Amino acid sequence: MKMLLVARKSLLEIVREPQLIGLELGLPLAFLILTLLMYNTPLLATYQVWVHDPGERAERMIEELRMQRYPTGEPVFKLTAEENLQNAEEALKERAAVVLLKANPGGGQVSLRGDALSPVFYRASVLLEAALRQQADREIGRSQVARLAVESIAAGSGQSQGPQTQFDLYAPGMIVFALLMVIPQTAMLVSREVRRHTLDRLQLAPVRTVELLVGISLAQLVVAAIQVVTITWLATALGFHGHGSLWLAILTGLVLCLGSIALGLVVAACVENDSQAANLGGSISMLLVFVSGAWFAMPALTLFTLAGHPIDLFDIFPATSGFLALQQVLAYGAGWRDIAFRLAVTLILSLIYFGIAVLVFKRLRMQPP
Repeated sequence: MKMLLVARKSLLEIVREPQLIGLELGLPLAFLILTLLMYNTPLLATYQVWVHDPGERAERMIEELRMQRYPTGEPVFKLTAEENLQNAEEALKERAAVVLLKANPGGGQVSLRGDALSPVFYRASVLLEAALRQQADREIGRSQVARLAVESIAAGSGQSQGPQTQFDLYAPGMIVFALLMVIPQTAMLVSREVRRHTLDRLQLAPVRTVELLVGISLAQLVVAAIQVVTITWLATALGFHGHGSLWLAILTGLVLCLGSIALGLVVAACVENDSQAANLGGSISMLLVFVSGAWFAMPALTLFTLAGHPIDLFDIFPATSGFLALQQVLAYGAGWRDIAFRLAVTLILSLIYFGIAVLVFKRLRMQPP
């Protein structure tokens, strides 16, 4: 009963302060729109490639590139031959072309030009290099050592069952971002109780440390469920192609949120006021957003393998496994069996973090007045 009263009190405080709602919902929603503007490109895009000075070898090369197809049958490249280098350069600058392929028929050399900071140029240049390397190997009679077979990891069959755009891959990361914003909010709410000496009165009630922290956590879990539903709904309205169960996504979000609450409690136990709680909690949230891979794919730093699953350095944080599970559910239509391992890792880590938070908070903040 005491836990429910604490949860009710925390929810009322959140509802009465619009800035807290803005912290947890407004900021992630704004980043979701920015993500749409940056990554609303199809995964199986046809890249505009202009070829300069096509000679005999270059013509064979162009024909080879025209034969490159995705498993769905869509062409990988759309090629335009241009003898005037200035026209080709202008097309590149005006983004009419993604890559300018300069062929030297005499020397047999090929160079690729484009915006090195553009992810589209990077993807196109990698595909071009692979196709040109295969053609060069055949011309010199080198046997093919290996063949790359591409198979979708999406549930079911067909491209329609998996992510169709870059936005589909990054949208679940915005949900993780929102859930990690629970860290500064929890820290602010609890540090306010410390500043107002509410904890002293609760101890006289008496309310045990576990009851207080579980009550605060219940309130934040309600907010987390609203976050998952709201951001998923808005992402779908913006063009996100979701395939998984919303209930499974909510469950994954709640498990991940538990770890965020734990970190927020630790922050609250170590700061003196609301401003310190917001600053330190926000810094930790942003750090975890990056290392979890929610915004950018992190390099594989595998330490060991557990039950056939690689465990990387950043898997010590619940957000890392939580993001992978959430992405698999929403973007690939994975079921609970598919994410069972990552979901279990997220839950175990969240419970460990919460246990540590209870001990730290009890030691630093719940001493008898």
